[in-house]
Amino acid sequence: MYIVTSIYPGGIQPPTPIMATEVEAADVVRIIQQYLAENNLNGTLRAMQEETGISLNAVSSVDALRKDVLRGNWDIVLQQVATGSSTSRLPAPLLMDLYEQIALELIELREIGSARSLLRQTDPMALLKQNDPTRYLHLEALLSRATFDAREAYGKGSSKDERRRAIADSLAAEVSIVPPSRLVNLLGQALKWQQQQVGMTCTSCSCLRDSNF
Repeated sequence: MYIVTSIYPGGIQPPTPIMATEVEAADVVRIIQQYLAENNLNGTLRAMQEETGISLNAVSSVDALRKDVLRGNWDIVLQQVATGSSTSRLPAPLLMDLYEQIALELIELREIGSARSLLRQTDPMALLKQNDPTRYLHLEALLSRATFDAREAYGKGSSKDERRRAIADSLAAEVSIVPPSRLVNLLGQALKWQQQQVGMTCTSCSCLRDSNF
């Protein structure tokens, strides 16, 4: 495929070939999923994930995610890696580790009601109860304690900080970086390139119409 770059008095300059660029189909699906998530189209997002078998698993900054995990900013972490109606499908073992750690820290803070709700009303904890009953019952037992004992909670050779580091490393290995509003920005870049090729200017171009080369 070729385009004519310009016409001079002496004739038409040689055409410039348009280089073909291969784009991974899965990446196209993921940036559409990001757009759906950013616009709260969660039902459409879930349907797309189920039909394609592809999940976004992306954040704007892996370093920021890691820092939030290490600092225990779990509300921010869950917003980025939430399950079900949101953007990602992380491996079940990682989700169980993540929710278990959040439950432990809620118990430590004596936020018993929140910890109980997390244990009994979330899918990762239901899966933990099914797959590893001993581990789940350990959390239930900690709920009934009058005080929190870190040695009892984490066992020998482990600690809250070590658990946080392990979860941060696992999450960092599973997610990728996608800048915000990637689909809209890519479409804007494509329109700008198109305008440059045909020598036109447009402050509000439509993605539904093609320019005449």
